[in-house]
Amino acid sequence: MNAPVEGSIFDNAWLALREPVDHASRAHGLSQLAGRALAARSAPKVVDLGTGSGSNLRYLSAYLPTETRWRLIDHDADLLARVAAHAGHAGHAVSPHVTTETRDLARELCPAIGGADLITASALLDLVSDAWLDTLCRSAAAQRSAVLFALSVDGRIRLTGRTDTDDRALLSALAVDQRRDKGLGAALGTAAPAHLINHLAARGYGVTAMPAIWYLDTRQPELVAALLDGWAAAACTARPAEARRFKSWAARRTADITAGRSGLEVGHIDVLGLPGRRTP
Repeated sequence: MNAPVEGSIFDNAWLALREPVDHASRAHGLSQLAGRALAARSAPKVVDLGTGSGSNLRYLSAYLPTETRWRLIDHDADLLARVAAHAGHAGHAVSPHVTTETRDLARELCPAIGGADLITASALLDLVSDAWLDTLCRSAAAQRSAVLFALSVDGRIRLTGRTDTDDRALLSALAVDQRRDKGLGAALGTAAPAHLINHLAARGYGVTAMPAIWYLDTRQPELVAALLDGWAAAACTARPAEARRFKSWAARRTADITAGRSGLEVGHIDVLGLPGRRTP
């Protein structure tokens, strides 16, 4: 969870802020491998879970076959309507073969992914539980779907330059909040990529994982401010008695980074699983 979040509701403005950095940071080689895996299939079907504003669709469309048929799934019907309205229009380099479904992925996961050649999601994995992942991977293996989960936080947070005495306290509280139930069971947080890899490997998938790191500095002032405010809010949820301390930390750290006194690196992992191959 990199974002300001209430339950599992993400702010559309936040999603727009993070999209350029997300696209630049992703493990592009895994997207190429996914495209090659789908190239042998006629009109391959892709299911995008937790579509949000459609960032994953916009990114992956450049790598997947042009005849790919997309099924976009989210609990937010308004966000899906906006994505569908722009898919395939001039200036939007995405497939015109797009349908949307409003579903609660806590209860309707198996119907959502049925018939998919590729199951994909971006910035979703840390919100889910191990039981949810087990269900997904079991269903994916039964129908031999490829799986590509991108931009899953892995716990690596590096603040460079000036230090702050409250860094450790904030990050500790953030880690507690990352394990809170976000609507899909007790969240795995930064342990989620390892759980996904293990579930896929146990079912005979060939699994490749690559880093996808955010590098934030003076060039992204609005994103930095939104991210650190979101972290502070999450830390306050975990430790309400320290709310004033965490909000002050966010203000100081935002000022440091946007003024060039500090930098921020946020680690993510992209994971691709292809059925029927050995894991190195």
